[in-house]
Parts: sequence; C-alpha cells; structure tokens
Amino acid sequence: MISLTKMLTGEATVSEKITYNGDRSYLPKKLKELRKSLSPVTVLNLTGKCNLRCIHCYADAGKGEAGLSTEEVKRLIDDLASLKIPVLLFSGGEPLLREDIFELASYATKKGLKCSLSTNGTLITEEVADKLRESGFIYVGVSIDGLPKTNDRFRGVRGAFERAFQGLLNARDAGIMTGIRFTVTKYNVGEVPDVIQLIAEEEIPRFCLYHLVPSGRADFSDDISIGERRKLIDFLIDASIRLSDDYKTELLTVDNPADGIYAYLKTRDLYEDAEKVLEFVRFRGGDGSGERLASIDFEGNVHPNQFWWDHTCGNIRDEKFSEIWLNPKDELLIKLRNKRAYLRGEKCSKCIYNDICGGFRVRALRAGDLWGDDPDCYLTSEEIRGK
Repeated sequence: MISLTKMLTGEATVSEKITYNGDRSYLPKKLKELRKSLSPVTVLNLTGKCNLRCIHCYADAGKGEAGLSTEEVKRLIDDLASLKIPVLLFSGGEPLLREDIFELASYATKKGLKCSLSTNGTLITEEVADKLRESGFIYVGVSIDGLPKTNDRFRGVRGAFERAFQGLLNARDAGIMTGIRFTVTKYNVGEVPDVIQLIAEEEIPRFCLYHLVPSGRADFSDDISIGERRKLIDFLIDASIRLSDDYKTELLTVDNPADGIYAYLKTRDLYEDAEKVLEFVRFRGGDGSGERLASIDFEGNVHPNQFWWDHTCGNIRDEKFSEIWLNPKDELLIKLRNKRAYLRGEKCSKCIYNDICGGFRVRALRAGDLWGDDPDCYLTSEEIRGK
C-alpha cells in the first residue's frame, strides 16, 4: 500500500492515524520499525458468507460457512496481540454477517490492537455505525467500484451502490475514519476521476485504488492494459497533489509496487528533495506478502496474502500463528523474505529498483512464473535500467 499523497505532499489523513501513530514527520519512526518487523498487517477473513455476488471477489464468497468459532478467534487475537501486529483487518466474505463481530473487535481493541473493517458497506445502518465505533474500529473501508450502474453490475445486486455509499456516510458521521476501496478493471477505469471527486466533496478521507489480482472470480481478462495503467497513475499523481490543496482526501494504490517507483521517477526532476520520495518508497513500497502482510481465512488457514488462498502455510488450529510466521517451515514464506535472490525475467531481475519493488509475486505466479516479471509493471526498459 503506497500513499501517493503522503509521498508527494508530506500530508496524509487515515495513514496518520493507523500506520504512523500520529507522527506527522515525512518518514515516521513507526514506519521504519514496521519495515524491519515480522509482525504483519493481518487480514482476518471472518466468514465466507456474503450478501452480494461480486464478479471479481478474490474469496469467491457467497454461501460459505463462518468457520472459526468465537473462542478460536479470541485465542488468535491473543496471539496476534503478543506479536504487536500494526493492524488487524476484519474481512470476509461480508464480515458484518458475523453476529459476534462487535464482540471480537471489542476484545481485540482491549488487547491493544488497531482494528479496521473491509466491507461492502450495504449493512452499515446508523445503528451499526455506532456499534462499529463503540467496539473500537478505527477505520472502515467500503468497497465501491464505480458509479451506480457500474458498481451494481460488479456487485450483482441492484441498489448496491446507494446502500454502500449511505453506509460509508453513516460510518463517517459516527466519527470513524472512512475510505473507499476501488478495484480497477477495464469496466470501470474511466470512472476513477468521478468517484474520487464524489468522495472528496463528501469529505471521505481516503481513496484506495487496488490493482486487479487474478484470484477467486477475478481473471486477467478483466484487467486494464499497461498503457491505461500508466495513464491512470499519471492522473492519480496529479490528483494527489491537487486534492491536498482543495480537499482532505488521501490517495493510495495497492498491489502494484511499481507505482511508488514511477511516482519517484515522475517527480525527481521537479523536487529538490526527490530523494526523500525514494526513501519513502524504500520503507513503504514493495510487496510485503509473507513478510509484512498475512492472511488468515475463515477456516484458520494462513496465507502469504489475501489473494493467495491456493497456498497454505499452516493452520492456527494446529499451531499458533506466531509459530507459523516467526519460525517458518513453509518454503514459500522463506523465499518471499529473500525474494530478490530468486527474481528472473526481463524486467524484475534487471531492474535497478528491485530491492525496493520486486513486483507483486502472486500476480507473476498467476501469469505463469512466481519469480518472473509482474505482468502489470508498466515501467519502460529505460526506466528499469536507470537511463
């Protein structure tokens, strides 16, 4: 996750509260500590159930059962608290379908964990929003993938946009930091500017653009082209600077570490202190899967990230998460923590920034070679060689 706004303007909204612990310096001490730590941001998929049927769902959610019991999740939370993980992200399926979610969030908060929620937003009434605040959630991210017609097509339910956006506003009005999670595809890339403008005017503090990762029901055939991606990041770079003056909406990108390198290359001739941008990318960028990012599905299986459910590193019913993570027996986990040694291909292995970026490995795997080029890298051959 790369905050273009923080990187290019020195300002941030949600990131100041979650990642940086209120430290407003350009490269906060907390960020440096997290880079060196093996205490990962942890995505906990509480349930496989969902009230929508999104065409690009990485979890292929629908009617799946809840899986882990309340007590099993609490034991996991105890373990995660001992690791002092930076953020516990409750996800699904639709996590608000778990009747015990407020109890679990309250328990985690009392254990000192920062809790955030990834939701489709359609179930966030004013009453639910108040319960989210009272149970300790510090951030609510609502998945919206376009304007009403496009979003509802994605979600498979008419009226989903209206309900999701109202849920977003309800969470905001309850005093919770909020944001939109927007997965870009060839069907909605043209609506990015309109959605950003809409939420900026509503004073929603965060817009996260997720690059598509083929997993679950998502496929490469849904993705945008390299040219479209480069043009999109150009827009986001410009918008992050513009919005910092007129609004307070932070722009971030997720699942394509090349974005940070490209932002640096775009701005190095404009800023005298552009090397600060590169330093920021060095600590914040790169694919943290299997190192600074973990996923635990609703059956207790541990994965390198939430898009990698076809590889399991262990199960928390058999062994504590901390043991699976800190004393890995899994070959993939071990290699991901030293991935530069395994990179190959015409781009990733030869890129002068591969110690910072390294591509998004699970996307490379979906394209046919785990250690090969990330097919969504849009840097030119001259850029990757520093020419």
